[in-house]
Amino acid sequence: MKKQNRVRAVDFARGFSVLMMIPVHVLMLFATMDTWENSITGNFVQLLERGSPIFLIVMGISFAFSRNANKNGILKKALLIIGLGYVLNFLRFIVPLLLFGGFPEAFVQASELSINNPARMLNYFLKGDMFQLVGISLFIIGLAFKFLIKNKHITLVATLVIMWLSKVVSGFQLGIPGVDYVLNLLWGNNFDVYFPLFPWLSFILIGLYLGLNYLENQDNPEKSLFRPMLILGIVFLISGKLLCDYDYQYHFGDYYHLGPGGTMRLMGILLVFFWVYYHIERLLPKDNYISKLFFYCSKNVTPFYLIQWVLIYWTLAFTNFSAYNEITVLIIILGINVGTFTVLHFVNKMLASRKNRELKTVQPGI
Repeated sequence: MKKQNRVRAVDFARGFSVLMMIPVHVLMLFATMDTWENSITGNFVQLLERGSPIFLIVMGISFAFSRNANKNGILKKALLIIGLGYVLNFLRFIVPLLLFGGFPEAFVQASELSINNPARMLNYFLKGDMFQLVGISLFIIGLAFKFLIKNKHITLVATLVIMWLSKVVSGFQLGIPGVDYVLNLLWGNNFDVYFPLFPWLSFILIGLYLGLNYLENQDNPEKSLFRPMLILGIVFLISGKLLCDYDYQYHFGDYYHLGPGGTMRLMGILLVFFWVYYHIERLLPKDNYISKLFFYCSKNVTPFYLIQWVLIYWTLAFTNFSAYNEITVLIIILGINVGTFTVLHFVNKMLASRKNRELKTVQPGI
């Protein structure tokens, strides 16, 4: 398998996970409990929800391919992504309060988020979500990157340590404002942070380990990347299942704040599915429309994630919370998809136009 196909397989998996974000997020906010639990769409989306973190593994793999990256560049990118997290929180939580008259009453009752509650507005602005996880993870890995790429097995050990410490440190704080906020981003056990570093950083690290393993034998990715991926996936899946059966409350807890067993089980599932994605992509024609769509989503993962969340919450401001049946939810999913791809198209077009103007300014003779 050529290098191009290796990149295709990785981007194929990431693009699929990115595209599945919209159905998951729409059902979380718009579907009735009956739609979520008893409809075909609801049951399917519950499966998709478990698979969305696969792009964290892809992030780790891609990071290995950037082994010659400049440390300062990595750290600057990490800070930019962290900053984007708070820009996103402002756009999706605060702007509807300031410009659209707030959210529907059902959502206000569930979240207490309203213009009359400044403390809650600040709380939502500071929410820890995917951008914070990715940015802080990138910053930490960037600090130790040169060491990690020379000691790939340390990366695997770090993956296991973070898994096993996830419940040990979960919720630990010092009672110091500001410091406790940072600690909450690291290992919080409440919904002020949806993706704490413990255990979610382990998904990025296992990807980094696999990516480094691949770089040792780039001529045979089946042997160096995807076979180890399948073996680790099966081991983690079985081990995690046994641990969750032994003590579900400790080892699983809840999806966003997993214990070691739950982390292992989910990681095992994702690695096995990643291996399946690899074989599916190999069977597809080279220029098929499905792959092109996934690659486009993969290439635009950051703006796609930001735009879809903003459109979803801005739509919520003019509709209702947890109130719609399966057909209506499917219509909302379609609308958010159309809106996201439309906005993304114009954003990319605008950025390309600006880049061309800058090139003409630098090289006026062209």
